[in-house]
Amino acid sequence: MKQITIATAPCSWGVWYADGTPSGTPYELFLDQAAAAGYKALELGPDGYLPTDEGRLREELASRGLRVCAGTACYQFDKGASFADFRPRVEALCRRLTGLGAHWLVTMDESDVGAFSEKKKELSAAEWDAFLTKIREMGEYTRNEFGIEVVYHPHIRTMIEYTDEIVRLMDFTGLNLCFDTGHHAYANGNGRPGDPCVVDFIRKYADRIAYLHFKQMDGAVWQKVMDEHLGSDAAFRMDVMCDLPDGVIDFTAVGRALDAIGFAGVGVVESDKPCATNAQVFESAKRNLNYLREIGMI
Repeated sequence: MKQITIATAPCSWGVWYADGTPSGTPYELFLDQAAAAGYKALELGPDGYLPTDEGRLREELASRGLRVCAGTACYQFDKGASFADFRPRVEALCRRLTGLGAHWLVTMDESDVGAFSEKKKELSAAEWDAFLTKIREMGEYTRNEFGIEVVYHPHIRTMIEYTDEIVRLMDFTGLNLCFDTGHHAYANGNGRPGDPCVVDFIRKYADRIAYLHFKQMDGAVWQKVMDEHLGSDAAFRMDVMCDLPDGVIDFTAVGRALDAIGFAGVGVVESDKPCATNAQVFESAKRNLNYLREIGMI
């Protein structure tokens, strides 16, 4: 049977960057609403959004009955000569995570690969290896120096989004995944209700999925994006990622798959609502949590 620790993250409040944009949600309001919605754990989100002073952050969390399950590290891995160029930021984040008792670091790529990922199609094998080497070295560094495990998050319109790229990363780096159901369905699915791509991947790569992001995708919006060849920014503004009960991914089937593989770990509820009001995201956060209880996910 699965054992899932449910958490949330600032991105569900439309916070993608350290300055709180695009939603502009103050971090105090995010923490207040996350706790009021019923969550007990959270990812730090963009580094610098929540207080970076460990003592201050610990007080903010404790006053709301919250704890940190992971940090988030988003870098342009196509930049820099080696991992050494990213190490100072990673070190500071890991020291904070260690002080907060967290053992996971979710990382994803922010390389400029183009609106439709066209730039990466021109990369040589050596360029791919150089890119992946930085990520592998990051995982080795956080594990050896801090006992923190990096889990890689495939993400649409980045270097790692399609299944063959995900497998290539796993094989080269040895890292396990933060498997995001919504991003996987967007990049690898068919956009139809009951699309099996998420469940199929979970079953096939069960031993490489260490951490989950529960995210849903609106099939009608996805189809419009595909038909009109729109970029991912436009897709998010159109709410291509929707509440968990509403999209193409069958989360009851996902739950059965997680039962079958005996998944034990963190499942972060994400909605990615950059244009919603704080009242709307608060209702969404409560609705998603209640839905997971109703279907027996938790």
